[in-house]
Amino acid sequence: ILSVTCDNASNNNVMIEDLAALVPEFAGSASHTRCFLHTINLIAKSLIREFDVAKKEANGALDGKDVE
Repeated sequence: ILSVTCDNASNNNVMIEDLAALVPEFAGSASHTRCFLHTINLIAKSLIREFDVAKKEANGALDGKDVE
């Protein structure tokens, strides 16, 4: 096995450790590639969350009412 590509879930770290113990030729964490697009998705969601408006506030703004 040259490399394993998976998302950033912690259970994948355990899988890599177990795989290294079971397959002597596998290099362990050196052969663990995290999915770049998954990382970008997590960053994008985090940035977008900063601009989210609560539904109650959004509805009030659309109706022209001040909501506190």
